[in-house]
Amino acid sequence: MKKIFLFISVFCSILCFLPKIKTSPKTNSFAEASTKPMMSIVIDDFGSYDQSGVEILKKSTVPLTCAVIPFVDNTKQNIIDFKNLGHEIILHMPMESHVHLPEDWYGPVYIKNTDSIENVNKKLTECLNEIDDVKGFNIHIGSGVSQNKTLMKAVYEFAKSNHLYFLDSRTIETKATENASAETQSVYLGRDVFLEADKNRSYSGVCQRLLEGANIAIKNGHAIVIGHVGAEGGENTAKAILDTVSKIQEMGVEIVPLSKLHSHLSSNKKVCE
Repeated sequence: MKKIFLFISVFCSILCFLPKIKTSPKTNSFAEASTKPMMSIVIDDFGSYDQSGVEILKKSTVPLTCAVIPFVDNTKQNIIDFKNLGHEIILHMPMESHVHLPEDWYGPVYIKNTDSIENVNKKLTECLNEIDDVKGFNIHIGSGVSQNKTLMKAVYEFAKSNHLYFLDSRTIETKATENASAETQSVYLGRDVFLEADKNRSYSGVCQRLLEGANIAIKNGHAIVIGHVGAEGGENTAKAILDTVSKIQEMGVEIVPLSKLHSHLSSNKKVCE
């Protein structure tokens, strides 16, 4: 018995001198959160002269994020109509392409590749004042500017200082925008699916891509899809959204305004840090 007691005493003494293993507290990552997977449906090109699909989308029973081009034919009316219906309004900010395009494709105010940071801030302020009371903005065209990390850093800094979110529409394959987000310590929002990708604007094609977005949300915890009113999407896109949302909800995915998704990702970023 004395030997057993001596062994236990020595063993306990050794344990006291062993380094304690620190257990990390569980981080409340997006995937671990008690919320459903989230998907935001962003609709570009509101405000333009081609209003195909707009009337159909007024019947939407889920919250849409409506990206409105400033200073064009139907800017004001689309804002009034969809804000009154409870949808989220964001600025669809025109930015220069990497190829030459007619000036009227952009609208009267757009960010150019040659702009100074001061001009970027001035143009964003001007356009946001036209749209008024928005929580964020994304890219209209912009395949040139989005490759310019200096200008994209200015965009993120502007967004942060004005308590706005910025969505990278990913109109071209580039890491410049994502890198600018990291360097400015901003939450990165990036488009996962274009509903009319590969110029497939058919009803069935859009339905398929909506479900693709839902599956990405289930896998990653969240997803952002972008569709269009007007020539780029129109009635087929609008009808596909109305007809597919119930299936998406049955899959366990919650359709939310982009601001809600941004808020969740922001909270998760703070917890992880």
